[in-house]
Amino acid sequence: MSIACREAEQLYARPVHYHRWLIAKGNYFSPSSAAIVKLIERLRAEQWIIAPKAPDMTKLRFVGPRQERARSTGGYVAQTVETPAGADDLGRMTANIATQPAAITAAWLDAPDREELRLVWPASGEDPLPVKYPLSQKPASPVSFALELHRAHDYVYPASATIGAIPTMCRCGEDLAFGWDEDELVPAFEGSSGIYAECEACSRTFDPSQGTAVVTNPFDGTRHEVRGGAAYRFALKVDCGDRFVADAGLAFARELVAVVEDEFGREFYEVGSKY
Repeated sequence: MSIACREAEQLYARPVHYHRWLIAKGNYFSPSSAAIVKLIERLRAEQWIIAPKAPDMTKLRFVGPRQERARSTGGYVAQTVETPAGADDLGRMTANIATQPAAITAAWLDAPDREELRLVWPASGEDPLPVKYPLSQKPASPVSFALELHRAHDYVYPASATIGAIPTMCRCGEDLAFGWDEDELVPAFEGSSGIYAECEACSRTFDPSQGTAVVTNPFDGTRHEVRGGAAYRFALKVDCGDRFVADAGLAFARELVAVVEDEFGREFYEVGSKY
């Protein structure tokens, strides 16, 4: 077998992963740190995420160098940081990862180096887990997923073949799209690009909802025009890895959506993609 054929076979054999985002309508929404703390407390109280020192923590498996950082408090945090000099692949993969504090406070969230932040609560193990499943259909045991909370000053935009782009040109002619230079930075948001919230050239604010993007359901191929596409400054995300139900109707659990909408007093919409 040729090298090209072997590489193609390996690529084809890679497991397919599924991610889903819950994004505020209007896209510009970015809640205060105090509001995020309230949401986290409610997610813990209603068993969407594990609480630090919860007796059932031992029922969860934390596999790999990133998830190991969640073993003591139930979650880890990813921030955008400078790439460490001389870091190998493992060092780079964990350079921006730290254990979440047991008590997440507004002061902790407001620290200047946490402007781009991804809070992650991994949950893996035999069903039933001590936390609720965040999507509408649960795969057979063992179950594995991570519930994530994302916050950024500028807009984050997932890179996916099934999530079309939105127009990013300012009225002054400046393109507001950007990418994190991964030679210099380890970004909090993997597999994503960014859009500046304000134009440096003319100081106009950018409103993603003024444009639309074509989003394709990865399971049945149906296409929809979505105002604002998948741009967000705040979102919840579920990373299912390769453990998910491949169904076109797969969505966030309605109970979880209701919690988020109730906390913030606004509607949210969903976008999903396979990787």
